[in-house]
Formats: sequence, structure tokens, C-alpha cells
Amino acid sequence: MFEFSDKEQWAINKFYELAENLGSANKAGSQTGVSAATMSAIKNGNYKGNVSNQLKRLIDYFDTKEAAADTYKSEQYVKTSISSNVYEIIRNCQLKGGLAIACGDAGIGKTQAAKQYAKEHPNNCIYISVNPCIKSAKAVMKLIGNSLNVSAISLDEMWLGIATKLTDGMVIIVDEAQHLGIKTIETLRSFADYFDSKGQTLGVCFIGNQETVSRLGGKQKAEFAQIRNRTKQTKVYTTKQITKNDMQLLFPALIGKDTELEFLLKIAHSSQAVRGATNLYSNAFDNGNTTYHGLVAMAKFMDLEV
Repeated sequence: MFEFSDKEQWAINKFYELAENLGSANKAGSQTGVSAATMSAIKNGNYKGNVSNQLKRLIDYFDTKEAAADTYKSEQYVKTSISSNVYEIIRNCQLKGGLAIACGDAGIGKTQAAKQYAKEHPNNCIYISVNPCIKSAKAVMKLIGNSLNVSAISLDEMWLGIATKLTDGMVIIVDEAQHLGIKTIETLRSFADYFDSKGQTLGVCFIGNQETVSRLGGKQKAEFAQIRNRTKQTKVYTTKQITKNDMQLLFPALIGKDTELEFLLKIAHSSQAVRGATNLYSNAFDNGNTTYHGLVAMAKFMDLEV
């Protein structure tokens, strides 16, 4: 029988604690990179591979997680002026059906608002995020289909399967929508039209950067303009709309420290946006100095715009 060191036994115990928290050893295996079958074999003393290598992987994983737990943690969702507004646009899109667009500068809270909305409305909201590789009509249909347990090979079968599973009063949030082509946008719009034809509502809310409403290129821009004209709400946000009160909401430990808040607001108004201000504060916090001078020094170290 393989004899475990104290550290190895610690890692094994942490694995099964994680499995209990996640609901299964398979989920813990997927998260840590050491499969449930491997852990079972190691625990029972019949693993044929290198036990030390597998346990070292677990030790590295849990050591990293424990170290990360000691670093600054920001709130996942804060009701800033912009994120609250994006949240309300999604809500109106769900209530009224049809299309809506909430777009603007990166890092200002759009995605956090979208994810929070989906979290609070799990039964009638679908959130998907596209990217340069996942942007075609078929790929996007697969993303939506995965949320509804719809699997099909052809695009028409996927569309019909999804249309059957969608229900009156739902909303689909499409994040990073600037990557979508005209065909994909038209395909998504067709769901809203389908429900409208039945006297019902289905909302499709596009979240993305400013390119979402101002495409480059002649024909595509004109076609997208036709879709934009059919939207019930279009809102564009910039970093300049971020307020000092937003900084107080994001960094409550600095309330009353106007110099520090003003500096973070300056960072937020730059291309770094809220995300940059949060990263700056996080690093300064971990460095043990969130005073004005500490923030300035960290900003210089990070090569931020100041």
C-alpha cells in the first residue's frame, strides 16, 4: 500500500471535500484535472500509474486555490449606474419582446449585469456569450440548444427544436454581439418574430461594444441598420458616464477618501474603465497599500493611463 505524506493526504481530503461541495467526484475531477476514477484507484491502493505525479497535481491545484483565497475579491455584481441601466434594458426587452441593444466601451459592467440578470431569472432567461470562433448561425443555435437540451444536426432542425422549447415571456441575452454576422442576427430575430406572430413575446437583447450598432462595411452596415430600426431600445454607454458614486459602490472601503476615489474615477474614465480601476485597487490591496500614493505607484507599475 502506497504511504501518503501529510501533504498528499491533505490534497486527497481536499479533493473529496470539493467533490462533496460540487455534488460528485466526477465534477471535482473535471475541475482539478485528476479524474474520479484515478482518485478512487489511488485511495484503494491499486492505481497503476505514478501516484506521486497525480497527487502533486492535486497539491499544486489546492495550493493555488488557497493562495488565491487570500487575495482581494471584488463583488461579482455591483449596481453601478451603467450596470443597473443595462439590467433594466434586459428587463424591458423581456417584458416587451423584440430586440434591444446595450453596447459601449469594454469593462464598464455590461457583462456583469447580463450575467446577474440570467442568474436571477434562471427559468425564463438564456445567456450566451459568443466569440470570434463561435459566431455563425449554427454555432449560436448550438449554444442556445445546449441551454434547452436541444440537439440536432441541421440548422433547420435546431431552429425548430429551439422554437419548440422557448416559451412566451422569455429573453435571450447575447453577449459580445459585435462578433455576429448578419445571418446570425437575422436568425435570432426570427425567434422574436415567431413569438410575435402568435401574439406572444420573446426578447433578444444584444450586448457588446460600439461596433454592435455601427458596423464597418457597406452592405452589412445597411442591413444591420434595418435590424436596428426594428429594435425597441438601443443604448450606448461610454467610460465618461461612470460616476464618483459608482466608485463608492465598487470600493466601499474608500468611502470618505475623496483623493483615492477621484484617482480611481480617473482610471475608470480612461480606456481601462471599471475593470481597470478594479484591477488596480485589487493589486494595491494585495500589496498592502490602497492610499492615494499606493494607488499611483501601482498604476505606474501596471503601466496604466494616469
